[in-house]
Amino acid sequence: IKMAFTMWIQWFTVAAALLVSVLGIPNPYERFMKGPSNPLKSGVSGEPLFLSPYIEANRTDQALNLSAVQHPLFQDVESYSGFITVDKRYNSNMFFWYVPAKNNRANAPVIVWLQGGPGASSLVGLFEEHGPFRVRSDLSVEKRLYSWHENHHMIYVDNPVGSGFSFTQNDYGYVTNEIEVGIHLYSFLTQFYSIFPLTLNPLYIAGESYGGKYVPAFGHALLKAGQPNLRGVIIGNGYTDPLNQLAYGDYLYQHGLIDVHAKARFDRDTATVINRATLQDWIGAKRVLDELLDGVDGHASYLKNVSGIASYYNYLQVSEQDVDDEAMMKARWRRSWLRTC
Repeated sequence: IKMAFTMWIQWFTVAAALLVSVLGIPNPYERFMKGPSNPLKSGVSGEPLFLSPYIEANRTDQALNLSAVQHPLFQDVESYSGFITVDKRYNSNMFFWYVPAKNNRANAPVIVWLQGGPGASSLVGLFEEHGPFRVRSDLSVEKRLYSWHENHHMIYVDNPVGSGFSFTQNDYGYVTNEIEVGIHLYSFLTQFYSIFPLTLNPLYIAGESYGGKYVPAFGHALLKAGQPNLRGVIIGNGYTDPLNQLAYGDYLYQHGLIDVHAKARFDRDTATVINRATLQDWIGAKRVLDELLDGVDGHASYLKNVSGIASYYNYLQVSEQDVDDEAMMKARWRRSWLRTC
């Protein structure tokens, strides 16, 4: 039974990832830089800070001091960053950025934030959603007016290995199922707590999009290990069951965004997508879905033609909002992330 369950989890994870990357399910992170990243490569990014050796040597005070972010752009907000090794066999390391709670630090809940994608960096959450900083159009940084760190300890983790700045030196170090995701994150959090004594604080696991798979996986690993202070999980627009989440026709119609004729087209085409995906005709399924939502061959999507909606992430917007993610890749910032000096 255990083997069958593991095989099912592996198949479901791979199938879901294919649905995201091949099928063309709307993915808000496609706009970010693609391609390999190597934090070990020397250059303007400086040297990465690996904290696990300090933890193993019981030099946690030194690890704490070294991980303090000293970059002038972020001096006004206390934060810590570095790498934690989660699999020595393959030198697999997870990157994090921790922002302590501003108020009631002794009792404030801990939130571990896991971005979606799959493969998106949690720095998206930090800089573009609810962290203490936001990026302006001129690529400078300003404080966010309302940040979750006001009343919560925020831990932003690039998960899984291979996402963002998290990396491995062997292809076998990449996870292939959600069980391995949970194992890596549990190893990360256990070591993190060795440096930052927050084990008595209430713990919540939060994420969005493909985080709808990571969050339950991590929560399950914590429950299995008997973590006493796990109080709950938080999932926003969770990508948990792809084929059953394609009911766009009903949603758009009930919100008054399309008429009954357009709903019929959506219902028909989403049924076609599900059928082709079931037959593993990924390319055919992607083509149909792209015509509905994203447009193909330079033509506008059916959704835009019948509703005028340009951004399906927020139908209150009349146009797609530009995201200043370019700044997140600037060398002067990467130096702060990879080597806190």
